[in-house]
Amino acid sequence: MKRVLAGIAAIAAIVVAPGAANAQDDTQITLLHGIPGVTVDVAVGGEVLLPGFEPGASQDLTAFAGQTLADLTVFVAGTEDIAIGPVAEFPVPDSGNWTVIAHLDADGVPSVGVFENNTSMTADGQGRLTVRHAAAAPAVDLVVGEARPIENAANGASAELELPAGEISGAQLAPTGGDPIVDVPTVNLQA
Repeated sequence: MKRVLAGIAAIAAIVVAPGAANAQDDTQITLLHGIPGVTVDVAVGGEVLLPGFEPGASQDLTAFAGQTLADLTVFVAGTEDIAIGPVAEFPVPDSGNWTVIAHLDADGVPSVGVFENNTSMTADGQGRLTVRHAAAAPAVDLVVGEARPIENAANGASAELELPAGEISGAQLAPTGGDPIVDVPTVNLQA
């Protein structure tokens, strides 16, 4: 269980929303590789577009905004072994700010999640922290000191916190209602 939750700390998408320089109507679509331990090749229509895509890496997909990608397939890098797909049609959002995450579902099956990022303004001196559960693990709580600002987050869940800007450290993950068993990396939250 500890190893699985450690994977959440390593691959769960923690998105810090960009500052005021990016308006809500600016289109930004990012692909995030959240499948641990597997480098992949991402192909569309039989053509490899992203060779050697490593876990934790991201790729800008904004150029594909509004397009429907046909025959999207994710292969284990350098092989014909399919990790995800083929997906007959994958519609890329046409506007807004999105993160597309290749990740494991709760049963450990590779899948693709599409999440819209909230880039609206926060109060002065505050920042927005978005936490997404994208690991093959049961529901979890985010523990900060004695508080649990996020509880019972299941695979595929997304939660937002507005917090004072600055360094956020000492957070941990715990099985829902259980004791913390893994630390979350420090995040520097921008106002």
